[in-house]
Amino acid sequence: MPSGRCASCGVKLAADQRGQVCSPCSRGRIDTDQPRAQRAEFWQRPAVRDALAAQHFGQLLKAYRTEHDPVLTQATVARWLGMSQVQVSRLERPVAPAPSDLVKLTRWATALRVPADLLWFSTPGAPRTVVDVDRRDMLKLAGAAAVGASGALADPPWRRLADTLAGSRAPDTATVTAVENRTRGFFDAEETVPARQLVATLRAHHRTVRTLVENTTDDGLRRRLFTSAGETEALAGWVLFDTGRPDEAQRVLNGAVDTARISGDRALVACILGYWSYLLASTGDTPGAVRMLADASDYVRGSDAATQAWILARRAEEQATIGDTASAVRSLDQAVAVFDYVPAGPGRPWTSFFTANRLGGLAVSTYGKMTHPETDDLAATLLGSLTPAETKVRALVLADLATSVARRGDYDRLGMLADESATLATRTEASLALDRLWDVVGVIPRDATGTPRDVRDRLTAQLSA
Repeated sequence: MPSGRCASCGVKLAADQRGQVCSPCSRGRIDTDQPRAQRAEFWQRPAVRDALAAQHFGQLLKAYRTEHDPVLTQATVARWLGMSQVQVSRLERPVAPAPSDLVKLTRWATALRVPADLLWFSTPGAPRTVVDVDRRDMLKLAGAAAVGASGALADPPWRRLADTLAGSRAPDTATVTAVENRTRGFFDAEETVPARQLVATLRAHHRTVRTLVENTTDDGLRRRLFTSAGETEALAGWVLFDTGRPDEAQRVLNGAVDTARISGDRALVACILGYWSYLLASTGDTPGAVRMLADASDYVRGSDAATQAWILARRAEEQATIGDTASAVRSLDQAVAVFDYVPAGPGRPWTSFFTANRLGGLAVSTYGKMTHPETDDLAATLLGSLTPAETKVRALVLADLATSVARRGDYDRLGMLADESATLATRTEASLALDRLWDVVGVIPRDATGTPRDVRDRLTAQLSA
């Protein structure tokens, strides 16, 4: 039975202590054997977001260490990553070149449990997300890539992109096409990835696009890049709104309109105004939202059926909010009619979300605001047709249905609808569904007792968590 002091901290060991280390230090060693999974909020801290946006693992490593409380030592992180403290120190130096070995980057990111959605490189076996660049797709986009007799790529697209960003060559068609596809990937990911996780990667992607704009003198490629920049700004504005940052969202959307006008892309202007209409509605300026959606319709009149249908359905939703039911029904009918002319295949990035189910979701919302008797039947049909991936749509439809049920006083059913919607909405940070669930809370009388009060308290707790 050992006596004396702890070999780690120096305190006197208990008489029955086994080994050379006291119990607290033993627990500490166990706790630091491997990194713990961090909550989503950790990865959204400014220092961590900036490091991710810089796409430099050394900067990310330093931010990761210093954002812990207490701060992690370089030696601890070195042990986790299988390297020496000196190597960690070199990696974190501000002048150190960014590591580019995909094998090492993947191993380090996996060890620290960095969410794949936040990474600027692909990790083998991870699901494809907005920050992943699928090299096989890039090869297809590049056309006939030069392959030598040995089978090695002579000039891969990602090498061309790196050279372009470094200023050693001008952007070519393949590089611009790859950037456009990556921009589209952000819009696809927005349907399932929590909005907060997209902020840093959108910011980094926008810097990439603007650098490419500065490095080209080709007017055609320059217009395409301005469009990608405007699309990125539009989505960033929406994401900022979705994460409760309206002032930043307005500033970004205002800049997006300027970028879209430079590119001459009228449909993109309509998209930005469509996003902006949500911002106005959220501040209580529903008439302003209706006017903005009318302006958006003018930008795509006679073109881009998918954007037209979306804007018309949005307009119906806001017209119903202010009680203009005749106009709301007319706008919704027009949206359904125009949607029939949407061509098959991929359209603009921002309309990739606008499926028949999303049109149905806007119809449910419009019907609910008008207290239309067919609201429940329409919602039930729509919920039965949603795919597992359409989580934000499901959350929104359930929230609209919960509002309708609350107004009728069916609190047993309301409890089930609100629970499911709140779970989906909080997980995906779907601000529209969350806002409508708060409206549901407002519908339930404050002096309610029994089941209504239980539902109100439970929903309030879920939304406040």
